[in-house]
This record gives sequence, C-alpha cells and structure tokens, in this order.
Amino acid sequence: MPDAIIIGAGHNALVSAFYLAKAGRRPLVLEKQDHVGGGAVTTEIHPGFRCPSLSHEILLDKEVVGDLDLRRHGVEFIPLPALSCALSPDRPALVLHDDVGASVESLRSFNAKDGERYAEFRATVERLASVIGATFDSPPPDIDEPSASDLWSLLKTGRRFRSLGKRDGFRLLRWVSMPIADLLGEWFEDERLRALLAGPGISGTMLGPRSAGSSLVLLLREACRLRADGRSLRARGGPGAVTQAIAKAARESGAEIRTGQAVQRILVDDGRVTGVVANGQEILCGTVVSGLDPKTTFLSLVDPAELAPEFTTKVRNYRAAGTVAKVNLALASLPAFRGVADPRALAGKIHIGPDLDYLERAFDCVKYSDVSTDPWLDITIPSIVDMELTPPGAHVASIYTHYSPFALPSLDWQVAKDMLLANTLATLETYAPGIRSLVVSADVKTPPELQAQVGVSGGHMFHGELALDQLFTMRPLLGHARYGSPIRGLHLCGAGTHPGGFMTGTSGRLAARMLLRGSAH
Repeated sequence: MPDAIIIGAGHNALVSAFYLAKAGRRPLVLEKQDHVGGGAVTTEIHPGFRCPSLSHEILLDKEVVGDLDLRRHGVEFIPLPALSCALSPDRPALVLHDDVGASVESLRSFNAKDGERYAEFRATVERLASVIGATFDSPPPDIDEPSASDLWSLLKTGRRFRSLGKRDGFRLLRWVSMPIADLLGEWFEDERLRALLAGPGISGTMLGPRSAGSSLVLLLREACRLRADGRSLRARGGPGAVTQAIAKAARESGAEIRTGQAVQRILVDDGRVTGVVANGQEILCGTVVSGLDPKTTFLSLVDPAELAPEFTTKVRNYRAAGTVAKVNLALASLPAFRGVADPRALAGKIHIGPDLDYLERAFDCVKYSDVSTDPWLDITIPSIVDMELTPPGAHVASIYTHYSPFALPSLDWQVAKDMLLANTLATLETYAPGIRSLVVSADVKTPPELQAQVGVSGGHMFHGELALDQLFTMRPLLGHARYGSPIRGLHLCGAGTHPGGFMTGTSGRLAARMLLRGSAH
C-alpha cells in the first residue's frame, strides 16, 4: 500500500517521487496519459520524426541532476554552438552565445556601442538573478509563525541582497516591476537586439514588452539558467529523454509509476485527504501530492463543499490563461533562413520578431481575444545537434507561436487552428523562403488542447502567471505557499508552487522536502 499518492507524472511530480522514495517512503505516481513527462515529452509527429511536444527549454537545477544521477540514467546534455539567433528578412542574423565574449564580438558588427554594453548587461543580470535564485534553495517562509530555518533563509537572502551594493540593490528593486521594453531601451540601441532580449521576459506569459513586471520574468528565467550550471541545456532525445530518466531514477529508488490512470477525484473526510478515485477505483492513502496546477487540483478534483468559499474564490481568481500555441513541423530538409551563413547559428533559439513594437502588436491579439496575423515565433530546430530525431537530412522545428489566447469569444478554435498554422507558415516564409514546400507534416496544439491533453488549466505552460502577486509567499496563494493546502494531507508540487515555471525540478524537490519535514501548510 502506498504511503503517498502523486497525481500526474510531469517532471516536478517525478522529482518529488524520487526524493520521497529515496527517504524511505512508498510513493505511487498516477498518470492519465500512457507515458510520463507531462508537457516535457518527445513525440513522433510523423513516422520517423520526433519533436518536443510542448516544452523545448530545459533548465534543470544542477542539484536535481546530481541527486538523481541523470547522466547514469541515460541523459546526455549537448553543448550548443549558439544561444539565440534573431532573424531579419534583409540583414545578417544577429547571433548570441553562452560565451559573453563571443556575443560581444558578434554584436560589434551591428552596433559597436551595443557590443560594448552587452558584457556589462549580462554581468548585471547575473548578479541580480543570483539574489532571486538564492530564494530557490528553500521553501517560502511561514508568514504567520516563521521557524528558525525560515528566518535563517531570509537572513541569507538579505545578506545576498546587501552584497549587491547600493547601485545594484537599487537596480533590483527597480527592475522587478519594470517593463522590459523600458529596461532594454536604457541599455541598447538596436531594435532587433532589444526584441531578442525581451523574449525571455514575456514568453509564455500574459505580458507584452511594455507590461509592468516583464523584467522580473527575465530575472526569474536567468536565475533558473544560473542554477542549471549557467548555460542553455539541450538533451539528446529531447525533453522526453530527460523525464524518462527521472522516472527511471524514481523507480530505482522505490517509487511505483502507473500510466493510463486518470484521477477523477480527491477523497476528503472531515477536512483530511483519504485517497483518490482513479479510473473509477478508490485508492486509499492519507497523503496526496498533486503535480497538477492549483486550479485543476482544487476546482476540478476536490468537492467544493470541502473548501471554504473564500479559498475557492481566491483559486478562481488565480491567473492562468494561456497565451501560447505550439506548432511542430516535420521538414524534408533544413530551411534556408535569410541572413544565416552558418547553420550552427540556428542550433539555439531562433527568434522571429524584429522589434518591440512588433511584439507589442502580437500581444494586442491576446488582449482583444484574437489570433495574431503576424505572430512572434520562438523556434528551436533540435535535429541540428540531435540528428537521431529525424531521418537523414530531415529536420523538425519546435515553435512557440505567440500570442494565442485561450479564449476566442468570436471564433471557434477548431477554425482558428488552421488560421494559426497558416499565419505561422506565412511568417516563416518571410524569413525562410520555400519553407512551406519542405513541410512533411504539421502538429498544432492550441491552448484549449494543451488544457485537455496535458491537464494544465487555461493551457498555461507555467501553471499560472509569473507575476509579483503570484510568486514566492504568494504562489499560488498567500498563506498557502509551502506546498500544502487547507485540506490536511493534500499537497502541491507542480509549477504553480514556488519558485514556479520552467523545467527546473525545483518545485518538486522543495515540495518533497516540506512533506518529509512534516510542515507543509
């Protein structure tokens, strides 16, 4: 009999299962799909073509990688010859690298001043992000009765902040609420560079480049990158190979994982969890850990009578409306992108969005519930460095199509789906003439389909907005940020908990730590 049931087999849930099993618990993971991984899977989109189904960014915390010994379980991380590449229809591509010096040399050919400032900008971002990343070491403090360990964690973070000095300390306080367009406007002149650097601050969010708080998202992502050994990660076999390895580590430690087990209900008696109903069968257990997002967990799986109306209202108001559609393409060969002389420049992220105004106009479509005719595209072609994903000479493209609203009041998503693919291909055609003729097959996932298939409310890839009022002690809600809930024995471990978002595994690790400590609430 299990002593903990974990709902879902996304990467955070599997990480939690590993840590619980390693500590001697007997966790049972129940996954409704026939495979593990949640949104971090690699699927066959056409015979012989495998592509990241949803997430194509891996930022696993190096502590998680080490604890789970993922390399022994088959994970091979591939170094990337380029970090990101911003395309232009009539100019050479602008290419950045993990190595700052190489990026500076690349930028000098476009704007000498921007090239010189880039090194200072990267160093500043990393200093500020390291303070935010320090909060990922521990669960958020108990705001009512902070323990000694809570106070010690806060003290360490405070000392880290103080070590920034007056200038950077002021910068951090200013940046966390600042629109990223304003921030980048203070540093750089080249519009394409500004748009490229703005992308990580708005991708996957209900934010445009001129939205307050977008600079904070950039710092959060950079904090995750620093904790992932300070570089961009790509795994051979895609994100699915990583979650398969995490599942192997969890099973080896004693966890049981069952796929094809859809949890319909969380059982509660007298304010305490007693088990779940999965595939119509009751499985009794006094501890349940949900790897699903907060809205799905509390609004779909728990009887409303078991929750206080005030709590339910707060969960309903938790913002989690998806803004990204996923387009995966099987390609007969590598497209010829304008301005790209060396295909290695395409090995990282490929950015299509020439300036901040373009990104803002694409964001307008989400604000007014419409499909963007000129979408901002965030693309990876993983087969450039991982040729086993496709037949010889062929490639796959993994594309985030921004912005795509979850709700379309005046248009049915089944109709809009074809429109979205057509707009994506038309945009690509401007930068890679002839790409349409190379498309062997296309797989499109709209935000409503992401909700139905992956089980994330609103199709939000981060399980909720990354905003000041939904982070740290307020993620997902003030008073419920320590991976617990108002129902005794019911816990959360997904991206809707601190630190939130991105494929890091940190939420799963911290949730397991709190559960083992016996103080999640």
